[in-house]
Amino acid sequence: MLPTEEIASLDPGQRLKEVIQVRFHHHLLPFKLAVLCNGKKYLTKLWPDIGYFLRPLSMSMNGFIEKERQLPGMFECTKRCTFKEHIDHEKDDDTSGHSDKIILISRTIASKVLSNSNVCLVSVDIPVSFNIDDASGLCLRFSGEILSNSKPCLITILAEGKFSGPLDITVKINCEDTVFGLNLLNRVAAFLR
Repeated sequence: MLPTEEIASLDPGQRLKEVIQVRFHHHLLPFKLAVLCNGKKYLTKLWPDIGYFLRPLSMSMNGFIEKERQLPGMFECTKRCTFKEHIDHEKDDDTSGHSDKIILISRTIASKVLSNSNVCLVSVDIPVSFNIDDASGLCLRFSGEILSNSKPCLITILAEGKFSGPLDITVKINCEDTVFGLNLLNRVAAFLR
């Protein structure tokens, strides 16, 4: 933990908001914190958010595809989840009949990923369909590299289903560090649910 000023005292019911900076040594290990209050010691743990162990890695679409080809098999893991957040946005938006629903879904998914992980948006494939309610084929690609070893980590999100209902999302992670990749996969699937 980086040095921080000591809080001398607080009156009953008084609150104080402080920001502490912590350097986590590993994405799986918590930071153990002891809070001293009135001579008593209270132990707690701070768990790191795995998305912050990445730094954005800018690459072209061709670079992404090439790197993805280099990381098949045991370096690739997938998970399915159901995405419903676009339905709430559509209900809240009175102009949804005039707006492009595929853009809304793309923006919502990209916003979720970018606000939970330090990655770079590589591309968005928008499907062309004669069915105005079909979102199948929407694909978003993100890239980052692990801070500790600079190994690339690729995220691919593929949507299937209709705009008017929940979408089936497949999240795929390609990463040399398989433990990191699996933990990131679970985190991405969790915040997209």
